[in-house]
Amino acid sequence: MKKIFLAAILALFFSSVHAQSVDSRAVAYSVRYEKEHLFLQKDSDFNVVDYDIEWPEVLGYSYAPELKSCISASLTGTSYLSFDSLRTKIYADYGVPVTGMLKTIPDDRRFCYVTASARIVGYSPNHWIAYSLSLNVAPGKLSSIPATSGERVVVYDIPNGKMFNARDLISDNVVERNEPQDFYDNLFAPLDDDFFNTMQSCEIEGVWIDEGNIDFLVKASTAESTRVYTAAMPLATYAYTFSRQGRKLFTKEGKTISPTVITQPQIIDGDSIYNNVEVNPTFKGGDEALKQYMSYTTKPDVILNGPVKEYTSFVVDKDGKIKDVCILRPIHPILDRHAAMTVKGMPNFIPGRQNGKPVSVRMYMPINYRP
Repeated sequence: MKKIFLAAILALFFSSVHAQSVDSRAVAYSVRYEKEHLFLQKDSDFNVVDYDIEWPEVLGYSYAPELKSCISASLTGTSYLSFDSLRTKIYADYGVPVTGMLKTIPDDRRFCYVTASARIVGYSPNHWIAYSLSLNVAPGKLSSIPATSGERVVVYDIPNGKMFNARDLISDNVVERNEPQDFYDNLFAPLDDDFFNTMQSCEIEGVWIDEGNIDFLVKASTAESTRVYTAAMPLATYAYTFSRQGRKLFTKEGKTISPTVITQPQIIDGDSIYNNVEVNPTFKGGDEALKQYMSYTTKPDVILNGPVKEYTSFVVDKDGKIKDVCILRPIHPILDRHAAMTVKGMPNFIPGRQNGKPVSVRMYMPINYRP
């Protein structure tokens, strides 16, 4: 694994005249990264909720409503077109934050542990994007929350606004076990012999392309346990496993998308987001402090063939807090995620000011990665 070095320059892209204006910069792609650990109480139940959601604000000059609805419905049972609405639903389902000392020790049997994630696993810019959607709800014996568990990969056809599951993208021969034996040898290769020999069922829960491979998300079960894993096979060898729709989506060129003016959200927590203010937000300690912060960040687990640049945006709210962290030009899901987490980990800024009052300001920061 080659060592990767990071560098960042805080680029504000403000005009020379500091006239206050709402940020209306047009973007072709913007994915917002939200991750939170919550301890909530609802009536007599205590719920520990961890969510990790990569929310598609803009894809291919579109707000991607079909994908947003799919993600929110998979994680909450209700379709929403904004992340804030999804987050509100999480609190409605699981309660309010526990902020003070509890009067008594809570009964472990009333605890419920919830993990929800929507993470990008692959994409072809302006063509398609693949999301892994996972929800696991593990309630105690006295919890009122029903148990559930599931993971799948969905693929969104960006120019046509269509959602596809694995069954839409693989051939009937794969489902009916009529493909050559070497395909199934590779599909089950991650399983040990004992598990394979006692396996009672197997389902393909997702299929997508990643760096020249077809990746299959597989759920295999015995009478005692279930395993979910990914099996990767060379695209050039196993493209025959696609359905007609799968071949059209993954092996053909995508439709040309005409640019349209699409912006990121212009309101946060009820306040307007600006791009030109009298006093810009600043990193505490200036550029030298920012360089020092970047030097302490962990390195991404990915091999680079050359230097690349991630473009990020984020809002510094009127309290100086970092919010609404987005990736604007995707490179690789692992690297995109690393860049977003690097920005989210920055300490509070000195907020921007207009007419002597602190305001929320959107900022843009490229992060350079090189081997």
